[in-house]
Amino acid sequence: MSLRHIVYEFIKRRKIGTLKKRNFYSFGKNSIIEKPYLQLSGLKGVSIGNEVTILKNCRLAVYGEISNESIIIGDRTYIGFGFTALSTSSSTIKIGKDVLFASNVLISSENHGIDPELGIPYMNQNLTSEDVSIDDGCWIGEKVIILPGVHIGKNSIVGAGSIVTKSIPDYSIAAGNPARVIKKYDFTKKRWEKI
Repeated sequence: MSLRHIVYEFIKRRKIGTLKKRNFYSFGKNSIIEKPYLQLSGLKGVSIGNEVTILKNCRLAVYGEISNESIIIGDRTYIGFGFTALSTSSSTIKIGKDVLFASNVLISSENHGIDPELGIPYMNQNLTSEDVSIDDGCWIGEKVIILPGVHIGKNSIVGAGSIVTKSIPDYSIAAGNPARVIKKYDFTKKRWEKI
């Protein structure tokens, strides 16, 4: 029995129920969100693929008038404790297949307006948004923050504690604050090479 199946069997009794699943845009076969969760809102804009595991204390939120998918999580993605994905109805967070997330990761495709001349508090200003995408096979480390407008390429790795403000190419390792590419996989030499 694989680790995925062991975890599924262990927590399947503490997952969200069928009635809650109906509130999602789509909710794939053998997928689970472990209770308790901190926030599930705007679920008509959230699509969960097949065999997805999301551990407890997650936040999935889509803000605004929902007309399509705004948070998309691909098949067989495994998400650790304390995951947060915040999107608006005018932007998308797209997570590919077979992505591995450690705990306490934050992804946001939205931010509050920051115009000091409006004369209103930042929390009351209109949200701004840019799409975020994470391609298939990535590994996102503990306490990573991924900000609006970022694209993380296929089979890339983001080191623990990194803040990703710019896009990362395929087959790269990025780390730091702000995150920068420190290694890239060389298919000719069959190893990770320092940049």
